[in-house]
Amino acid sequence: MAQNEAFIVMGVTAILTGILWRSVVAAPLKLVAVFLHEFSHASACWLTCGKVTGIEVNENYGGLTRTVGGSRWITLSAGYTGSVVWGAFFILMTWEKLPTRIASVVFMISCVATILVLKIQQQRLCGMKCALGMSLRFFILVLGAIPAALWVLEEKVDTKGYHPLRYCMLMVGTVCTLHALYDCIHDVLLKKINNTEQGKSDSVMFAEEICGTARCWGLLWSMIAILVTGLALYGVVVLTGKCIN
Repeated sequence: MAQNEAFIVMGVTAILTGILWRSVVAAPLKLVAVFLHEFSHASACWLTCGKVTGIEVNENYGGLTRTVGGSRWITLSAGYTGSVVWGAFFILMTWEKLPTRIASVVFMISCVATILVLKIQQQRLCGMKCALGMSLRFFILVLGAIPAALWVLEEKVDTKGYHPLRYCMLMVGTVCTLHALYDCIHDVLLKKINNTEQGKSDSVMFAEEICGTARCWGLLWSMIAILVTGLALYGVVVLTGKCIN
């Protein structure tokens, strides 16, 4: 895949993401991005010898990871920074066919995991609560099936030098990265979450349990997220400096 192809795909994806951000079209992928945020917390807990007792993702694009033990400051820090690392992972793995397929498998597993941990919290929905849950799960399943379909397409059809699966994973990585940046800047810096409806944000809990202020940690995590995004773009430049078979 040539360098210009990669940046065209990412640029178009960024524009479409901005246009469709608040629409239902983006909902399935945003929910998967929330799961990756929560899974980052869980991974940090496991890596620091803690125990994860539960992961939840809700329809309002929020989530919750219940942990016992482990390093609390590493676990809390891993959410926002881990999310953007996942986005960079999907982007950088598109440099060749095999890594792209590995990334697509990871994404499909993430979609299935999101379906399993999705929880509808809105009580006012009453009878529609089940219907909303089933609908969201169905569209997340469809989202996860897209890379599989493109994988089969590349195997069965001559795509004439085009790489639909790589384009797909580039789009996934771009959206996940943008979601992580938006989530960090909006929730932490512009709208510090600390209420009974949405719960406390990572930065609020970090400030309360460790030290500092929520906005200070939010700024630090935002800077790290921007740095990782910049490194991912540099990686694209390096990896796509030549056409890759």
